[in-house]
Amino acid sequence: MCNRRIFSAPALASFVLASLIVVAAPYRALDCAEGGPKVVATAPSCEAKEAPPVYNPLPGAGQKVWIGQEYYFIYSFDKKPQMGTVILKIQLFDKNGKRSTSLSITGDCGMPSMGSAHDSGSQPFKLNKKGDYLLPLNIVMPGEWEVKLHFSQDQKVIYYGNLKFKV
Repeated sequence: MCNRRIFSAPALASFVLASLIVVAAPYRALDCAEGGPKVVATAPSCEAKEAPPVYNPLPGAGQKVWIGQEYYFIYSFDKKPQMGTVILKIQLFDKNGKRSTSLSITGDCGMPSMGSAHDSGSQPFKLNKKGDYLLPLNIVMPGEWEVKLHFSQDQKVIYYGNLKFKV
């Protein structure tokens, strides 16, 4: 005995109509000047994704790092990076060598080898009375650490930098 399923006429019509709707969904009709409507395929809408920023690797502590032609900075640590809290200090200068506090700086500290397990998230540097930008880094385990820096002017990032160090 054969096991066949027979659709009733209304059920078959509903099935065919639903299939046509699914197949025709990516298409839309456009009116043409001559010949009536014309069916054309439309691409799914894709929003343009922003390219990830390119981080400039920083030279050793105490060396000048230029941000365009208007500013440069020098960074240092309050002590050799080790377990516990270490403070990253940045001194910003204009092109004439005069101290400046006109940029906003944020930093994100983490261990690249650990994914985002120890990432601090983006933290703003604080200004002290001398005009130094300071960021406490919480070093929780030995290994390679990275600090990603964002220098902003008028709420627009003008420089991306990163520094790596081992504990």
